[in-house]
Amino acid sequence: MAERSQTAPEAGNDTGNEDAIGGNVSKYIALPNGYSGQPKKGHLTFDACFESGNLGRVDQVSEFEYDLFIRPDTCNPRFRVWFNFTVENVKESQRVIFNIVNFSKTKSLYRDGMAPMVKSTSRPKWQRLPPKNVYYYRCPDHRKNYVMSFAFCFDREDDIYQFAYCYPYTYTRFQHYLDSLQKRNMDYFFREQLGQSVQQRQLDLLTITSPEDKSDLENSVMQKKIKIPKLSLSHVEDDGEAKDYGEEDLQLRHIKRPEGRKPSEAAHKSIEAVVARLERQNGLSLGHSTCPEEVFVEASPGTEDMDSLEDAVVPRALYEELLRNYQQQQEEMRHLQQELERTRRQLVQQAKKLKEYGALVSEMKELRDLNRRLQDVLLLRLGSGPAIDLEKVKSECLEPEPELRSTFSEEANTSSYYPAPAPVMDKYILDNGKVHLGSGIWVDEEKWHQLQVTQGDSKYTKNLAVMIWGTDVLKNRSVTGVATKKKKDAIPKPPLSPHKLSIVRENLREGTEKKVIFITGRVHPGETPSSFVCQGIIDFLVSQHPIARVLREHLVFKIAPMLNPDGVYLGNYRCSLMGFDLNRHWLDPSPWAHPTLHGVKQLIIKMYNDPKTSLEFYIDIHAHSTMMNGFMYGNIFEDEERFQRQSIFPKLLCQNAEDFSYTSTSFNRDAVKAGTGRRFLGGLLDHTSYCYTLEVSFYSYIIGGTTAAVPYTEEAYMKLGRNVARTFLDYYRLNPLVDRMTVPMPRLRGPGSWNDMAVSNSLLLPDHSFH
Repeated sequence: MAERSQTAPEAGNDTGNEDAIGGNVSKYIALPNGYSGQPKKGHLTFDACFESGNLGRVDQVSEFEYDLFIRPDTCNPRFRVWFNFTVENVKESQRVIFNIVNFSKTKSLYRDGMAPMVKSTSRPKWQRLPPKNVYYYRCPDHRKNYVMSFAFCFDREDDIYQFAYCYPYTYTRFQHYLDSLQKRNMDYFFREQLGQSVQQRQLDLLTITSPEDKSDLENSVMQKKIKIPKLSLSHVEDDGEAKDYGEEDLQLRHIKRPEGRKPSEAAHKSIEAVVARLERQNGLSLGHSTCPEEVFVEASPGTEDMDSLEDAVVPRALYEELLRNYQQQQEEMRHLQQELERTRRQLVQQAKKLKEYGALVSEMKELRDLNRRLQDVLLLRLGSGPAIDLEKVKSECLEPEPELRSTFSEEANTSSYYPAPAPVMDKYILDNGKVHLGSGIWVDEEKWHQLQVTQGDSKYTKNLAVMIWGTDVLKNRSVTGVATKKKKDAIPKPPLSPHKLSIVRENLREGTEKKVIFITGRVHPGETPSSFVCQGIIDFLVSQHPIARVLREHLVFKIAPMLNPDGVYLGNYRCSLMGFDLNRHWLDPSPWAHPTLHGVKQLIIKMYNDPKTSLEFYIDIHAHSTMMNGFMYGNIFEDEERFQRQSIFPKLLCQNAEDFSYTSTSFNRDAVKAGTGRRFLGGLLDHTSYCYTLEVSFYSYIIGGTTAAVPYTEEAYMKLGRNVARTFLDYYRLNPLVDRMTVPMPRLRGPGSWNDMAVSNSLLLPDHSFH
């Protein structure tokens, strides 16, 4: 039996003594039995004392075979799955067999062909070992527990080899990734610290959405560009005489400076020049050792004029010359200050004009935003789904009075003319089964009453617009207020009437709700694929892909990518620093024992209680150690309709992502899952919210119609994340908006980047997946 390091105390070969493992091995050298002396090449050195490392003990069974023990999660010996360690001091062509002997799970993807990951210093890209070199079996030498053995041949003596259960994704890598996003200064990406872990690591919360008030953003940019100076002219008398010019002007006074104070170099040279010129003119002989400053007498405010030239140290001619120079400089300074004051007044006037112009621009934008909201958000849905039968709600408007008709015609054909809208009456006028909405607009009374009981702002707005304008009028309307036409010979239709826009604005429900998608990941630190999936979602949402831009315009994404930063840093598989499985403590998280979970829960409850926020999705991303593909867990509800609606998103995701399996997706209410985020929030939130656990395999996925397993790569995990984000476009029926969007070709990040796959010559992908 080889020596143990201090962090890996000696214990028996059976797996019943894992409690003796107190930490990771640190540069542990496995020496043969009976060997004494300096280690040689081939005496392997094991190390796991680095971020996300895990290896608790090494036993050398023979010259070629080693038993390796996983360190249990901190403060919780139940979980032993994740391993991550390095091996160095190898010989070229040295063959070894490593046995991972103390897995806490019996079921494993190693039975289905999964293999550990490996990389080296000269080959830094992670690769899977060949499955033929990996064995998973019951071992009689270890209480018939399951053991995973793999054979390996070291081929480069100078390399350090690293082995891991799956692709590592460390806390430091995550922080560097967020820092790189933050440096891009995207106005639709916001990073904040929601809290801290027990070991004071950051709990980051990301918000991805388009700015709510672009006019405020433009005003702030304008203020940064135009800086109006604030001048203080208190030192200038009304008659133009100087009162006090502060320390900067003391150099110009005829005052003997205190010892140690040196004048500026420019003033020193100018005085010397004047003295030299006067010496040449008057033949004065001043000692070279005398400084020009010392020839001045000390002045005071109460000093009277000199009575005689004998009282002056400086010749009168020199004094008068310097005084003239001083007065000229003061005069020039007054002119400069007057010019600055005039410039300041002009800038103030310009700022007032810009403010007035900004108010007009804001009013114009308000009309255009209403137009865009009707067309892009709602009216385009008229052709995208069976939400409303247009023929049944077709407008039956009466013709307006002749004078009103001419007014409307002028409004409709003049994009720059926006008269004040007619006031909307408190009580609508009824006449012959028609309701007068104001401005000469009449609609059917029965349909008006049906409109008042319409559920949902979107349907209400759409039905109201159809009632006012009619389906024919609403076609091909301009968003920007400029008449448009599709064909050369077609007559362009004018923009929507501002009078009618004002009526729509008065009748819209107040406080449009923000649709929020909340996503979390890495609550179990060893489930590293969840971080890659989460990064794929973030990368796509912050990109300039047309789908991402539409999603940012209509949805708010809140993402907490790493809920268990302490566990990630320590190399745990499932627990936090204090040994808690955080995904079982959603019911009552402690602010000191589960601070990250507590912070996220408080934020979700706050959003739930906000009437202007609609939390529509909660998705918690995990990795699965026994199943293939990506799939979801959902909740079971008594309401059959709600239960059926819950299955829509997984079905759409199955169409978009080839590695997602709807057949593996299940809906349950297991008692053991009661403390999970999915179960707790599913019971807390209302019927409009849907909570899922998104699982992705540690190993591979099987494409429909085939039986071959395709191993996941880092890129494949991120691709699944991009498809998750893409599915929200289908769920909210925003596809027509992408057709209307023109986007410049994105800058590629290099060969093999997702832009190569996600962006084709067309704006929309040919099918519902990224290729």
